[in-house]
Amino acid sequence: MKKFLICLGCMLAFNAFAVTEQKEILLLHNQLRAQHQAPPLIWDNQLANFAENYAQKCEFQHSHSSYGENLAAGYPTVSEAIHAWYAEHKSYSYAWPGFSMRTGHFTQLVWKSTDKLGCGYATCNGKNGTPGKYLVCEYSPAGNISSRKYFRDNVLQEKVKVG
Repeated sequence: MKKFLICLGCMLAFNAFAVTEQKEILLLHNQLRAQHQAPPLIWDNQLANFAENYAQKCEFQHSHSSYGENLAAGYPTVSEAIHAWYAEHKSYSYAWPGFSMRTGHFTQLVWKSTDKLGCGYATCNGKNGTPGKYLVCEYSPAGNISSRKYFRDNVLQEKVKVG
């Protein structure tokens, strides 16, 4: 069982993810991005602190920050939440690229021009109506820019697997 530290009453949030979990989140993002010819992300502590502060509010709605943002609540593990975002690729149309509520998590995750990631985590267990564990990931620069050209340039088809 994973253990997380929460700094209550701190001026700046201490990110609840241990270095190993940060690496796991970053590795999974980068593995999924690589399937779509998107370059690897780097972990950004400023984004992670923002995400952590927001996650601790247990408000399951977007923060409306200038960052790209993916939210997940109620998944038993961080990995399962990220895989759920990625699973939206099955509904994405490369022939008709653009934003959709059904695929927005996926497109942000693989957005080619995004280069930084930071995530935060909270155990909400129903607080403010947010179930279980709550994952917030922030991306910079933000993706999902509403233009077919931007989607065509930043959400690339999966590489064909040989073998």
